[in-house]
Amino acid sequence: MMENQDKKRLLIIDAALKRFAHYGLTKTTMTEIAKDIAFSKALLYYYFPDKLSLYVSVIEHLMHTISRDLLKSVEKTSTATDGILIILQKRQAYIQKYYNLIEYMQSIGPDLPEALFEKFTRAREFEMKIISGLLIKGDAIGEFSIEDPAIITEIFVEAISGIHFNILNRTRNIFPGKEQFKLIFTKEKKFAEIFLAGLRPANKS
Repeated sequence: MMENQDKKRLLIIDAALKRFAHYGLTKTTMTEIAKDIAFSKALLYYYFPDKLSLYVSVIEHLMHTISRDLLKSVEKTSTATDGILIILQKRQAYIQKYYNLIEYMQSIGPDLPEALFEKFTRAREFEMKIISGLLIKGDAIGEFSIEDPAIITEIFVEAISGIHFNILNRTRNIFPGKEQFKLIFTKEKKFAEIFLAGLRPANKS
């Protein structure tokens, strides 16, 4: 019984993800999602009392997918530099793909609902953990020379965030447009290359 419930829940989340990614949250109705999977609206509301709770579950589901993908991609890289650049690249690709889904954040502004804030905080912590792991790996294989990986990770992540916010502040936007995302990624990549080059041992620079 429980397994069947989980399957139905996942079916709803998958259908909602497709709808939100294509039309955005505001232009999607619960009726359309129910229709896509031939569920009654009552059944949909049994699992998700409102559209926001469904949206939060969709975001959580997507973040799990992205996390798994990032881990797999990073494991395939032979250097820490490649791993970090892959993270930036993958993140950009996901943002482009799911732009309509995350654009909803723009309408909420800085006051995210508690449940969403918690999901994004966890995603950020996960990203920091991967980057920290890559820097430690880079130090272990002699690619970098790092005394304190924790502080280096913080500086790197804060600087990347700074690039993001600087570009947004210019246009006084809470959320970037597609062109701005491209610019953010180009600058993040350039910064990462310069930053990581500075971590190489003197004899390897």
